Amino acid sequence: MRKLPFDNTVQPICVGSGLVALDVVISNDPATSAQFFAGGSCGNVLCILSYFGWSSYPVARLSNNVATQILIEDFLKWNIKTDAISVTSDGSTPIIIQRIIKNKKGKLKHRFEFRNPENGEYLPSFKPVLAKSVSTIVASIESCDVYFFDRISRSSIDLALEYKRQGSLVFFEPSNFKDFNEFNKCLEFSDIVKFSNDRISDYDVHYPYCVAPLEIQTLGDKGLQFRLKGDKIWSHVPGYNIETLVDAAGAGDWCTAGIIMYLRSLNIKNLLNITPSEIFEAARFGQLLSAFNCGYEGARGLMYNYSKNVFIAHLNEIINTFSGLLVIKNSTEVRYRQSKDNINISSLTEPI
Repeated sequence: MRKLPFDNTVQPICVGSGLVALDVVISNDPATSAQFFAGGSCGNVLCILSYFGWSSYPVARLSNNVATQILIEDFLKWNIKTDAISVTSDGSTPIIIQRIIKNKKGKLKHRFEFRNPENGEYLPSFKPVLAKSVSTIVASIESCDVYFFDRISRSSIDLALEYKRQGSLVFFEPSNFKDFNEFNKCLEFSDIVKFSNDRISDYDVHYPYCVAPLEIQTLGDKGLQFRLKGDKIWSHVPGYNIETLVDAAGAGDWCTAGIIMYLRSLNIKNLLNITPSEIFEAARFGQLLSAFNCGYEGARGLMYNYSKNVFIAHLNEIINTFSGLLVIKNSTEVRYRQSKDNINISSLTEPI
């Protein structure tokens, strides 16, 4: 791997729309209090980029309740720009329970739940930003280096088209394949399409040849594969072995952020000119970030236990001694927990 893609002399901008949620992480240890994090794929990717020095602007339509208060408080901790977040009574703040459990072999895994374990009721889910808000958002954030979206809606498409017109790189990370026509439309203008094979397993059936300039399919602990526009065959990138896996949630989000940072550092204006070896390196960097976060509870647990400079120094040490490293040995020391006193899940939807 070449040098790490960090440059303190520039502050790239990322605008992202899609799933911004409050994650409630319930540990496998019953003596440990629940933790509350700003989350969702979009929320995590933008938070990670901000941690590394980017200006991140999530676009979201949240509700005026306790969950939003905690979510925004966490965003501000990471210098997230909240200019494009609306908080109104008709908005919705998704709440997702992430429960860490042990499988039959005693290994830790996570499970997402969408009902309140205290009363069995469904928790609030995602609401897209209204299309009529797009012009206001673009007037507020006139340009960006990267536009990321993970949910298909009228507003997310309009924002993508507007920022694409201005020269931004458009990163599309769909969570499902429900609306074929709208999905096709997104493929037409996206520069990068990244998805997991457990969410969209039949992608090759519908798209035997690569449609976007770059398509990435993640394969869980087997790594990922990618292909370039017009290709039929995928190129495989193996993942890292993780010696101490605590929680794999958010691994895909760290991988996405890593790929974005690496490609941005190459200063390539047109992805049609990128080489497979450059994409391989970008993917390996994203996977490296993912592997380290797997040593902590929560989709972004690493950020609460490593300052950016300490983590970058640690990464540099690894890169400088790199010799085909495949095993990541995570520290098991947890110095910080994102817990809240006197907060239960039912109280999160109370208006403020």
